[in-house]
Amino acid sequence: MSNDVIETISALFVLAGALLTLCSAIGLLRFRDTLSRMHPAAKPQVLGLVLILIGAGIRVYPDIDLGMLVVAGMVAVCAAPVIANRVGNLAYRESVEDGTITHEAPVLEQYTGPGIDGRRDARRRDA
Repeated sequence: MSNDVIETISALFVLAGALLTLCSAIGLLRFRDTLSRMHPAAKPQVLGLVLILIGAGIRVYPDIDLGMLVVAGMVAVCAAPVIANRVGNLAYRESVEDGTITHEAPVLEQYTGPGIDGRRDARRRDA
C-alpha cells in the first residue's frame, strides 16, 4: 500500500482512540460517585488506548517497537478490569461503613389496583 494510505489509516485509529479517551474523561467528570465512575474509567479508556496503540503500530510496523506496543496493550487490557474491581470493592466497602449504602430492601408500596387481566390481584393482602 501507499505510504499516504498507511498514514491515513493510522491517523484514523489514533483519532478514534483519542475521541474514546475524551468521552471517558467527560464521563469521569459527569458522574458523581466512585461506583458510577468506574465504567468510564475502565472500559472506554482501555479501548481508546488500544486504538491509539493500533494506530501507532500501523505507523511503525516494520520496526522493533511494535512488540512494546503489543505488550503495553496487553498489560492495559489485563490490568484495567482488576484495578476497576479493586477500586469498586473499596468504594463499596467505604460507602457501607459511612452509611451511604444500606443493605435494606426498598419498601414497596402496596398494590391496590386491578391486575393485568382486569381482576383483583391475587397477591394482595386484604383480598
